[in-house]
Amino acid sequence: MKIKILEKCYIGTNGNMFAGEEHDIDDRIANKLISRGFAEEAKVKKTKKSIINRAVKALETPEDE
Repeated sequence: MKIKILEKCYIGTNGNMFAGEEHDIDDRIANKLISRGFAEEAKVKKTKKSIINRAVKALETPEDE
């Protein structure tokens, strides 16, 4: 689970984690940190899909002439 650290803490698998950092850690550990107030679940940033149509409609070759 991806979490955002709210205050400095230490866990055995990742070591020191400082406020403002985002880490992807085990769900069980992440839930403990969230319940104790050291972290919050990170919000997933959605990317905007481009609406560019790259399909080729016609392909002209020298043999067509």
